[in-house]
Amino acid sequence: MARNTAETLTALEEYLAKSQPSIKIITPSSPEFEGVRACFVKRDDAVPIAIVRPQTAADVQALVKYCVENDVDFVVRSGGHDCAGRSQVRGALTIDLRDINYVRVSEGEKTASVGGGIIFRDLTKELDARGLVTPVGTVASVGYVGWATLGGYGPFSSSHGLGVDQIVGAKVVNAKGELIDAGDELLKGIRGGGGIFGVIAELTIKIYPLKEMLVSLLIFDSSDLKTAWTNYSNGYEKLAAEQPLPRALQLQLFGIELPNLGKVFAVGTTWTAADHEEGKKWINKIAALGPCLMNNPEPRSVSAYCAFNETLLTYGSYGRAYTLNVKKYTPELAEVLAKYTSSIPGGGIALSLHMLRAPEASEHSVFGSRVEHHMLELVSTTPVKDLEVKGAEWAAALTGEIREADSENVMESSYVSLLDNDDSDFTKIYGAHYNTLVALKKKYDPDNVFKYAVPRLSV
Repeated sequence: MARNTAETLTALEEYLAKSQPSIKIITPSSPEFEGVRACFVKRDDAVPIAIVRPQTAADVQALVKYCVENDVDFVVRSGGHDCAGRSQVRGALTIDLRDINYVRVSEGEKTASVGGGIIFRDLTKELDARGLVTPVGTVASVGYVGWATLGGYGPFSSSHGLGVDQIVGAKVVNAKGELIDAGDELLKGIRGGGGIFGVIAELTIKIYPLKEMLVSLLIFDSSDLKTAWTNYSNGYEKLAAEQPLPRALQLQLFGIELPNLGKVFAVGTTWTAADHEEGKKWINKIAALGPCLMNNPEPRSVSAYCAFNETLLTYGSYGRAYTLNVKKYTPELAEVLAKYTSSIPGGGIALSLHMLRAPEASEHSVFGSRVEHHMLELVSTTPVKDLEVKGAEWAAALTGEIREADSENVMESSYVSLLDNDDSDFTKIYGAHYNTLVALKKKYDPDNVFKYAVPRLSV
């Protein structure tokens, strides 16, 4: 497709006014433009030619047909939390799905159909009201479809599975502008390959009965960060060897800087089962793995959990995220993480270690990391622009030192959602599923109409 011009915008405005008045268009001259285009990661120079807000799948069909027929360069936005800012493309038309945000629960309350622009905040509120949950991540403003279709780690990963494991159906607008129901073959690609085959206008996902989860943030004595990280590592491995950890227990390790406490080692604990007394016992066992300064388990709805976590981040930050996967939480890894916790540059930059325990093997998705592992997330995003370069340098040094100090522990696969195009090796990310993913891309989008979707395959 050609790069867009002023004439492109004029023609699009005329087309929408005449033929598709239900589709909202926001241009750079509109007073609400900057607010609507804002994403989690700031890209000051990635200004779209315009933003269109379809209201229905039929609107999406009309937009895709128009763009293909008129060589209009476009990118699809389902949420805006891409940690490398890839939902922002300079000069492209942004097709922003966030007005397609419905939740329709099935009669038997086993599945729900959700709009392609639904975010965690709206999804969790609707399900909470019915005493239902579905696996989500941690921050309320994240777009569900992007999160789920590219993997989907979170507090339910070990108890209920990843985001990709919840997808049972999809409605997709293909490169011809047709709305199709994804069959088994295409669904396999969507589960891990995201929106590279077309615009995902709707997903049908699994839902489960649960009123509240149990949540506690454990903050450990961090006067000696090396001791805090390594003692926890040793204690955790001993505990896990003595008795299997319940799948309802999820642990997310943090190296963060907190007001009045400074740089600390902390563990976010969640219990995603109804028996909260059992959950408190297990959270207390984790708290006993070191001198714990704070532990206050409390029941919380999933929507409240996501809303609270959102307050800890600044929407509209500079920088990006980085990641790598490791097999185990080793003493060598703990020592490196302790070192780099102490050297966090500030400005909200942090590190986090997610876990995936007892994953189910799946030939029904192209997601590559189907073994027990820890996913290291380096949140090098900050509202302080002057810290952007320091954050990137810190993350590069950290990942480099892990590869050197604990090389046998580092996995080839990594999490595509937290990488950028330049550091994504898709043959390693998708492993044995890579050829399947490429074949599906060639079959369903041979002309690469959806070229800006993640992963950005060269086919």
